[in-house]
Amino acid sequence: MTTFRKTSGFRMDGITGVLLLIGFFVAMYFIVKYTLIALAFVAPVLLIATLIIDRSVVFNYLKWIGATLKTNPLLGIGAILFTIFGYALVFPFLFAKALLKKKFKQAHQQYENERQGELIDFEEIQSRPKRETPLELPQLKKQAKGSDYEQLFD
Repeated sequence: MTTFRKTSGFRMDGITGVLLLIGFFVAMYFIVKYTLIALAFVAPVLLIATLIIDRSVVFNYLKWIGATLKTNPLLGIGAILFTIFGYALVFPFLFAKALLKKKFKQAHQQYENERQGELIDFEEIQSRPKRETPLELPQLKKQAKGSDYEQLFD
């Protein structure tokens, strides 16, 4: 006599797995599509913000494209085309790089301030002596030749 067990497990046939995979890729397509559309509208603002935060990031990127164009023209042209057509990805990347560079500068400055100490603002005031008469130096008494101190060297 055999006993049958009934299990309640999720069983997926081949067709169900394929349909779920297609549904996953369709959902990812729409997520990426609308994300890129949103980035396309926000990208010019991010470029301006990058120039305000740290303009050297943008200038270094342009210098890199120029150097790449001189050393490897095909890759340089590809970089230019990617910058033009993929600006929705390039400008947020440059913005993130500028923010990261700013954070590193702040952390380094904070480390230097902790290590060396901070400069304190002060106000210089004019000081005037309270005495009207100048100080006089005390007159030293000349010691006689027969003093005990002189005898130490004899």
